[in-house]
Amino acid sequence: MKRSDSMDVRDQFITEHKNEFEEILKKLITLKSISATGEGIDETVQFLCNLLTKLLGAKVEIIPTAGNPVILANIAGKASKNVLFYGHYDVMTPGDTIYWDSDPFELTKCDGRFYARGVGDNKGQLLAQILGMYTYLQTHHEFPFNVTLFIEGEEEQGSINLEPTVKKIATTKLQQIDQVFVMDGAFNADGTHVLRLGNRGVFAFELLTTTGSHDNHSGNLGNIMDNPFVQLLKYLGKIYDIKTGTVKLPHFYDGVEKPTEQEKTWIQQLPYDKESILQQSGIKHLDFDKETYYEKLMFEPTFNFFSVKSGYMEKGVKTIIPHQASLKVDCRLVGKQSISAIKQDLEATFDKEIASGDLQLNYLGNIPPEHTEVDLEEVEKIQQAIVKATGKAYIEPVMPGGVPNYVWKDNLHVPVFTIPYANYDEHNHDFNENLTEKAFYDGIKISYELLGLG
Repeated sequence: MKRSDSMDVRDQFITEHKNEFEEILKKLITLKSISATGEGIDETVQFLCNLLTKLLGAKVEIIPTAGNPVILANIAGKASKNVLFYGHYDVMTPGDTIYWDSDPFELTKCDGRFYARGVGDNKGQLLAQILGMYTYLQTHHEFPFNVTLFIEGEEEQGSINLEPTVKKIATTKLQQIDQVFVMDGAFNADGTHVLRLGNRGVFAFELLTTTGSHDNHSGNLGNIMDNPFVQLLKYLGKIYDIKTGTVKLPHFYDGVEKPTEQEKTWIQQLPYDKESILQQSGIKHLDFDKETYYEKLMFEPTFNFFSVKSGYMEKGVKTIIPHQASLKVDCRLVGKQSISAIKQDLEATFDKEIASGDLQLNYLGNIPPEHTEVDLEEVEKIQQAIVKATGKAYIEPVMPGGVPNYVWKDNLHVPVFTIPYANYDEHNHDFNENLTEKAFYDGIKISYELLGLG
């Protein structure tokens, strides 16, 4: 079958089954599957197991974890190649529904968009994978290679049981996997789909100082009681130079790498519209050229203060000396930066303060960075599959955000490719979460074309 004929068959089948596809999406949305509360988890798992069996003839297994279960589905193909496709079935809580324009668990279609909690993150993307596979199976009758669908139920809670689960079955149920595709996140703001070859990691921690058992009147104990915020600034100065923005921890920058010439070429092909970025982000200044902008987002680590708290936080004056102060930091990590080395540096730097009880160091979470080094020919093949499905595709060497792709690389030792199916303005985790109809059907087409790689 010629490529143009195959595309005609693909598009015709999708068009003829649009109503059926949207009914499945509608049903999946109503099942809620809120990972924070557990509401609808069991019903969603059962629905997906039945769907995978019915549409794909998959051999489906429910794998228990310490939290919500993982769905593992296998479909045999012609060749011995084994490809894993990842998605998640859990969603965030909807928040106060008064801020939604429609019921968050009733799929609503308006002006070319589907609205519902989880429609973009990640039920619409997950279903697009399944329906793309279904379309291929119905039009070709057999997959060219073996397919494994790995669907977790705790992504919105930080995928806390993902690595233990993968590690447990890495040498058994996942032993033969050759590569992994992750369908999560959003594509470019200009509407172009992207292939991502890595992601920054994230390491977060809190520094907490205490100088008394309670707040005191500043007129009674001013100059007597230590101010915890002043103490906190002194401690901060041991690990961070506020003037230069440089982290002082001895091993923090170990493993930071510059982009290769190939990566610089991919960066040059990415869009860069300063005015659009300023408008969308709401930031006041953007003084970088394209190359610097993307290098800072993809190849440089951050040391970001996302919370600072101490004392009276309301309007007006309250003359107290607070007894506690805290700050929280998230570090976006790149290359081969080591979270364990950074932890060791922090603990060594504050050894005396922690021992005396003057300072608490609390770790809040970590995801190591991941970068896939793969044959350029394979990257080109995958990019062309996205192009055949949507007309255009960018390659992003590194995703600026943090996702747990290290789990696949560290435990299965295979290349990992991220292809997000959601529109940039999906408002995931926010009110009126949405997925454009085009994004949903493009996702089905991309899944179909990835199977065509053989």
